[in-house]
Amino acid sequence: MSVQLGVDLGGTGTRVVAIDRNTSVLNEETAATPAAGSPAQVVAFLRELVDTAAGSQVIGSLGIGASGPIDNAGVIQNPATLPAFTGVDVAKELSALYGIPVPIENDAVAACIGEAAVGAARGYSGVLMVTLGTGVGVSMLRSGEPVRGADGQHPEAGHLSIADVDAPCYCGRSACWEIAASRSGLQSLVEGLQGSNGPKITVEALLAIGRDASAGEPEARTVFDAYGKRVAAGLADLLTIYHPEIVVLGGSAAQLFDAFSPSLFASLQGIVDCFPSPVIVPSTLGDLGGAIGAAVLGRSTR
Repeated sequence: MSVQLGVDLGGTGTRVVAIDRNTSVLNEETAATPAAGSPAQVVAFLRELVDTAAGSQVIGSLGIGASGPIDNAGVIQNPATLPAFTGVDVAKELSALYGIPVPIENDAVAACIGEAAVGAARGYSGVLMVTLGTGVGVSMLRSGEPVRGADGQHPEAGHLSIADVDAPCYCGRSACWEIAASRSGLQSLVEGLQGSNGPKITVEALLAIGRDASAGEPEARTVFDAYGKRVAAGLADLLTIYHPEIVVLGGSAAQLFDAFSPSLFASLQGIVDCFPSPVIVPSTLGDLGGAIGAAVLGRSTR
């Protein structure tokens, strides 16, 4: 029996899943993404994860979702969050190693493909995916096909200017949605309210604060009300442009949807006559959505 492998190459962690023909996850592997290393070393890193996830099964197909930008040749060009992988044609290298085509996509596109195939967006044609993780990833699928920029590349639509925040970004914007609305931005928001002597906020601590907010704890509520407004600030622009039927929020911050969604919905309701009201839901595939989508992408290329 052969299995289909999917790689989700993110700025913080890399996940690999093995799925069967019914898109059920058979195995998964996770490792911290290396920030340094030679091209041979980063390819070996991916190969080890893929081989471990596949186990003794034959690798029938393999796909990659990676934090972009990815150029039209399929090469990662992301020195900010994937410096060791930038300029390395990992898809070509893995294709040569395994003797199969290896497609590569922006990680937000891969996550969207996963949600459309077997997740929260199943049955919808116009799907907007926003991943709230280390950064903010955005993708739009129309009838299963990604919406591209005029140059054929995937739009890096996490980089939008928003108002009333101090969020300087490597992209050059002084108030960038990517910085303000990412999970990293939420962590910074909590740390800022605690003052300079407060502890660094881990993802686990963030989840605990989110539970406090959902229970109505006032200080936690203040944090997540502010975060929901930040998410809404950029999402409103995307809704105005794309008019999706459904919005799926993914990434680790989406686990806190219940905590920030009241503020998100209230903020969007204050903007009228710009976009229809889509369904807005959290991912049902969770942290594995990108890897599952990459596996589906690889399977469709065979």
